[in-house]
Amino acid sequence: MKTFRLAGITLISTSVGFIAVFSYLAAHFGYPEVLRGTAANVLPALVAGGPTMRAVWAIYAVLPAGVVMAAILAFPLFRRAGERMARLGLVGAVTAAVAMTAGLVRWPTRNYVLGQRFIDAGASERERIAAIFDAGNLYLGTIAGEFIGELGLSLWFFTLSLAILRGVGAWRWTGYAGLFTAASMAVGAFRNLTSWVEPIAALNNSLLGIWLILLGAALVAIGIVRPLSSRSRIVRI
Repeated sequence: MKTFRLAGITLISTSVGFIAVFSYLAAHFGYPEVLRGTAANVLPALVAGGPTMRAVWAIYAVLPAGVVMAAILAFPLFRRAGERMARLGLVGAVTAAVAMTAGLVRWPTRNYVLGQRFIDAGASERERIAAIFDAGNLYLGTIAGEFIGELGLSLWFFTLSLAILRGVGAWRWTGYAGLFTAASMAVGAFRNLTSWVEPIAALNNSLLGIWLILLGAALVAIGIVRPLSSRSRIVRI
């Protein structure tokens, strides 16, 4: 029971952290629109944010670790969806965290250094820095952090939601909320391929924080924990 409560507290804390850094970056850095900006506009603004901006990005990069910790602590709950689904969900959580961290950590490290060099560089050097910046945005940001990371997270949500739905209790409804969030996040991950899903991706920015808080509350609540301790049978598929 303590592990589920700890998993819930971890998810709630992670969600609050996501909301806090997202709000700060939205107000002081034009996030997330800035992710599509050019090196000439983005890098000087990043450096101008100083140590505070850099620290916020560093915190942002660490937050996905909370997903992995919660996934490990809640692994017995995953098993209610079946052993294979449980392992698949754990892989999804780890993949999401690694991919998202790879995408986010470039801002307080690689991009910050590029920004410092960009300010004092000549025209030809700025072109080279811009090319490095664009490549990082494509491979670390768009492909790793956004596409792979969000698909991995949606997989984790999906398996965990199935596990919740196989239980009983007052918080069982969060399983349905999780399935909806998983589906919308999976669709929204393709926003860089088609503009048709951009509204869904925007919706996910709100749903993610809300879902993590609800899921964390469900894990803490006795209504979810008690049924797990009273049933020893594990459904395998």
